[in-house]
Amino acid sequence: MFKFNFEVELDSSEDPDSVKSPIFDNEGDSKEPEPGTIKNVDWYKAEEVKPTDNLISTLDYYELNAKEIKLGNTIIKHLVAGFLLEDIKSQSNLEDLDIRKSEENHSDLIAGVYEGGAKIWECTDDLLIYLSEKLENSFWKGKRVLDLGCGSGLLGIYALKNGAQVDFQDYNKDVLEYITYPNILLNLEETLTDDEKLEFLDKNTCLYAGDWFHFTQLTIDVEKYDLILTSETIYNIENQQKLLETFAGRLKSDGIVLVAAKSHYFGVGGGLEQFSDKIKLGKVFQSESVWQADKNLKKGDFAIKIYINYIKNVFGLHN
Repeated sequence: MFKFNFEVELDSSEDPDSVKSPIFDNEGDSKEPEPGTIKNVDWYKAEEVKPTDNLISTLDYYELNAKEIKLGNTIIKHLVAGFLLEDIKSQSNLEDLDIRKSEENHSDLIAGVYEGGAKIWECTDDLLIYLSEKLENSFWKGKRVLDLGCGSGLLGIYALKNGAQVDFQDYNKDVLEYITYPNILLNLEETLTDDEKLEFLDKNTCLYAGDWFHFTQLTIDVEKYDLILTSETIYNIENQQKLLETFAGRLKSDGIVLVAAKSHYFGVGGGLEQFSDKIKLGKVFQSESVWQADKNLKKGDFAIKIYINYIKNVFGLHN
């Protein structure tokens, strides 16, 4: 994991939240990724996603098919991906879902269509452990948190259960409706009535689908975040500029970003070491690694380093 912060000199008369990052000075970078491995991708526009009408009525069914993760004093429940995917495939009215298309194509990634949100990736588990071991429960009180590229939403759910107000973003609306929302509900207090659960969601969370660039534009007037959590989101070099711009556009002046990722992603070219070099070249952020581990991840003799990086937005101010 690494951290990074803005390297922007700030005039004392300026409002830190209104300062425009140099990332946005290059309009070519700020709109769409430069041509490369993936070309002519029609990325989904961003939209806010509300709970489906039958979400509450299916909660008991979800409860029977959920598992638990214990992190210190915090227990997180989540749907088992295999059960969920089989359930989706069995329903003929859900044949147009992007999740279903990915299953039929036996692929976790379909450019512009599906970005692997049904799977809980390895770095998410590591970042959850890091949060539980390094941050006191009191840290989360009153914080605004964004779980970016959330998938199952476990990072945001951990923050939510410890007192933060949390927004969730994933590329696929299907993932938010059929995975993230159910997982959030599974972790609300059982004593709450159905109406109280929906009221809690309305007051404490917002869920957004779509491309990062469009998400940043959609939420331009929404209060910025104290903390952005993101895991396994740097594998596509084509999208890294948009990711950095999202950090710049959605993070408070004293906020932090925690990024968990592998040192290398086979077959797609991205990786944390490469991403760190991109940050340095941009001269906008600072970053540092605060945790790392070597793991054999089904790649023969390859041991892949997993990092957690810490990024602090200080706009030229010293820590």
